[in-house]
Amino acid sequence: MVVVGSLTMAPSLPATALSASDAAATTLALPLPTTTEKSASMVGAQNVVLADFAPQTIARDGYSSEAAPPPPPPVVEAAAAAPAAPAAGGGVQWPFPQAVRISDGFGPRSAPCSGCSTFHDGLDMNAGDGASIGSIADGVVVTSTDDGGGYGAYVEIESVVGGQTVTALYAHMQLGSRGVSVGEHVTAGQFVGLVGSTGQATGPHLHLELFHTDGVRFDPYSWLTEHAG
Repeated sequence: MVVVGSLTMAPSLPATALSASDAAATTLALPLPTTTEKSASMVGAQNVVLADFAPQTIARDGYSSEAAPPPPPPVVEAAAAAPAAPAAGGGVQWPFPQAVRISDGFGPRSAPCSGCSTFHDGLDMNAGDGASIGSIADGVVVTSTDDGGGYGAYVEIESVVGGQTVTALYAHMQLGSRGVSVGEHVTAGQFVGLVGSTGQATGPHLHLELFHTDGVRFDPYSWLTEHAG
């Protein structure tokens, strides 16, 4: 009878006794999104909208190469060399037909030898032993000797240039090489004598002096540069 009684009671359980259990079951049984739905959701969240894009061309600096410039010409001191003389005859010219080295300029200096002066009255030009010397201008020979003391064998020629009388003295020439005589008229470039080392000289060279009627020596290099170029 006890068993029968319990069976009799089971069907009469109130509806609320199952409702809580069913609610729980319903909550747990909510459908989860499928893999496909998850992917779609994620893809939608990651979509990026780009503005219109036009490819840009990057401009690059051009370049070019050039050959290295030639080295600058060597610097020559003002009195390092004398220019070559122009064609003989007329005007004023340098005493040699080729450019020559200048070993000593006009003005104060250390005496190069015993008995040499500490003020150089002329211009020393090293054209080489035996080189031919030409007259720097048209003129008249006023001195020509092999016995000139410190000058050795030398010649003086008086000219008129630019309205002024100027005398050129050519010293230290080889003995017997003088090609002109006193009173002779010469032209620019005419042979005067040969380079030597007579008189007070340390080696073969032409010692050239210039002076006006007052006898005061002045710089031959500057004067020749002005008048002969």
